[in-house]
Amino acid sequence: MHFITKIKRRFQQYFLSGLLLVAPIAITYFVITSLFNYMDSLLLPYLIPYFGGWVPGIGILIIILGILLIGILVTNFVGTYIVRQGEKILLKIPIAKTIYTSVKQILSTFSFSSQGSFKKVVMVEYPKENIFSIGFVNNALTHPANGKNLYSILILTSINPASGFFIMAPIDEVLELNISVEEAMKWIISGGIITPQKFK
Repeated sequence: MHFITKIKRRFQQYFLSGLLLVAPIAITYFVITSLFNYMDSLLLPYLIPYFGGWVPGIGILIIILGILLIGILVTNFVGTYIVRQGEKILLKIPIAKTIYTSVKQILSTFSFSSQGSFKKVVMVEYPKENIFSIGFVNNALTHPANGKNLYSILILTSINPASGFFIMAPIDEVLELNISVEEAMKWIISGGIITPQKFK
């Protein structure tokens, strides 16, 4: 009986070890190939007459170049003006306004390009005393009533970092961590499985 239990444990150990290696590779491959094929299929009907058939990767290449070209255009004065006018029209449409602003805010936050986004990684007692959460400092401000210095902190939810909580905490009650934003993101998204080396 003991021998059978030992075999079961070994089987579970080997299977989980293999799964932890294979699953991320398989999921990454599936996502990339699905995205690759989807982008190709968007332009495939228009490209076949010119190329005489399907050229693997040409669709995604054209889309990437198109996005790059748009990025170049909107960074100059004329492009910026056109985008602003287009946004004004879009923001007048109720449902489109909500979707557009939400997506834009999320992308701007995670692009790390906007000023003040994710300045540092901190640990703060939240949602209650002796329970700690990992957060990202976006700004520093002063409490209007008592003059205390505060950090505005974004605490992302694990597994699904597209949502989270915004809190303001006194600076002297916040512990700054000596880890990068990328390390903290991996830590949060993995649900604590991928722990930064400094915490091991």
